[in-house]
Amino acid sequence: MTVSVRIPGLIGNVFGAQAWEDVEAATVAELVRVLDGRFPGMGERLTEPGGEMRRWVQVFVDGKDFRTLAGMGTRLSPGAQVYIVPSVAGG
Repeated sequence: MTVSVRIPGLIGNVFGAQAWEDVEAATVAELVRVLDGRFPGMGERLTEPGGEMRRWVQVFVDGKDFRTLAGMGTRLSPGAQVYIVPSVAGG
């Protein structure tokens, strides 16, 4: 099933990704694997060595925080919109 993924500018610039990428994935974990296959190294930027999303990366599936759903196992429905949002620090 195809979902649309919003890639943040900073990450997109590093890997040559478009602002929106269409991806065939059934779960958030699979989405990360597909993105990493398309843009080698992106998965390492987004996830910890054990496969969990890095704390500073937020993912929203149709407006809902994936961590409040099923985490990396969150199911993606056809046409879902997924936003990857890195945390911003400042002072």
